[in-house]
Amino acid sequence: MGTQEIAQLIQTRLQGVLGKKAWGVEHGTGTFVTMEFGQPLPPEDPNGKVHGEWHLWVYGGAWRLEKGEQVVVASEDDQTKIEAGIRDIEGCILQSFEIVTPALDAILTFEHAIVLRIFSIYSEKNEHRGMDNWMLYTPDAGNVITVHPGGKWS
Repeated sequence: MGTQEIAQLIQTRLQGVLGKKAWGVEHGTGTFVTMEFGQPLPPEDPNGKVHGEWHLWVYGGAWRLEKGEQVVVASEDDQTKIEAGIRDIEGCILQSFEIVTPALDAILTFEHAIVLRIFSIYSEKNEHRGMDNWMLYTPDAGNVITVHPGGKWS
């Protein structure tokens, strides 16, 4: 299966998240950004974090947030700027989630002309480098779309 067919397959699986509002948008360690979509689900343990039906985790990929013709913030900016910039996504409806070949990068377009671009910084994954770029946990129990370096996915 070629990367174009893979991109189309992933996009088909993403259709259910479209039209949902982002909530719980947070910056974590390094380039990590997480956000929830859909109804909140009860945590698995009493002290656990509440996630949405859909949970996006930008993990090892670099990212850039744009609003209209302006770059708002990027994954290597300082923590304070990142935390302020990603707040723009909170409460915004996800209008499209495009997969771009050949690396299976992602372009998420939200209302108010807000765009989150996620892109791989490695051409391959090995034991020394190359964390997964991003993961989308879906409402189907145990089903996670994971994009790896080098245009691979599972």
